Amino acid sequence: MNGPIKKKLGIIPQNVTWGGQAEEVFSNMAGDFMRPVVDVVDQLLSAGVNLTVYNGQLDLIVDTMGQELWVKRLKWEGLPHFNNLSWTPLNDPISTGLTGAFCKTYKNFGFYWILKAGHMIPSDQGPMALLMMKMITQQV
Repeated sequence: MNGPIKKKLGIIPQNVTWGGQAEEVFSNMAGDFMRPVVDVVDQLLSAGVNLTVYNGQLDLIVDTMGQELWVKRLKWEGLPHFNNLSWTPLNDPISTGLTGAFCKTYKNFGFYWILKAGHMIPSDQGPMALLMMKMITQQV
């Protein structure tokens, strides 16, 4: 990011380095780190805000089973219907005939489970991440 990509974009000032702000951002967000937000998610869903959770199948930091567990704790009125949905397989955009992800969506809530991806889904499965973003933003 600090080399050819920065040069290609041509919009990042020379004094700005990729990752240079990470410590400052982390310090300012420390009060929110590792705190449950299920109640905030409930409020957003109840207010009609579109909300998406996505997870890499191989993520050891934020595992899929843990994500599913906190989602099941929501008090959102659409949760019973969401829980009864089956996971919909999504075709891998690169490997024809293979499943690249699974998703569930109901009303303003969606959950995407990206296969063969860890914590950095766009790096691990870029084409699948792009398809997911297009689905979320209704471009597909």
